[in-house]
Amino acid sequence: MSITEEKIKRIKVDCLYGKKKHFNAADRNEGYHYWIGIPLIVINILIGTFLFKNLTDGRTDWVKYIPIALAFLASFLTGFQTYFNFNKRVEGHRRIASRYLSIMKKADRLQGYIKDGLVSNEELIKDVEEMATNIDGINKDAEQFPTSKKDYSKAKAGIEIGEEDYTEKELNI
Repeated sequence: MSITEEKIKRIKVDCLYGKKKHFNAADRNEGYHYWIGIPLIVINILIGTFLFKNLTDGRTDWVKYIPIALAFLASFLTGFQTYFNFNKRVEGHRRIASRYLSIMKKADRLQGYIKDGLVSNEELIKDVEEMATNIDGINKDAEQFPTSKKDYSKAKAGIEIGEEDYTEKELNI
């Protein structure tokens, strides 16, 4: 069973990294959403205020160009936010991360069943194959929500400093 246990440990660690990097990507995209969305709201309020003042005051100096510049910026940010659809990305990354977490927990339980002698070889093979099939599905779905090298590096650094409750022995495959 030691080879099978190694495979289960590898599944668990792969899921740990997958979970963490997708949660990191979700946090990154959520930050982009806020950094673009909040200024967009403020700019639209300013545009409305300036346009109203400009239309009612009849100014002829440089102030009349402020609403034009703000309108251009607001249009640019709106297009940027629409194109990248950060909300959809955040939801997708969190969904993928949660699915990795589910497989990771199943692998952890299976390790316990093996140590306690509560699982037959047939059940073990069935469970490992089911986890592998589920991971294949997660990986395929994750293609729609790519992560960056920075997301992975951040996940790795977090694991190494002990953000997860895993010993060095567990992570050293």
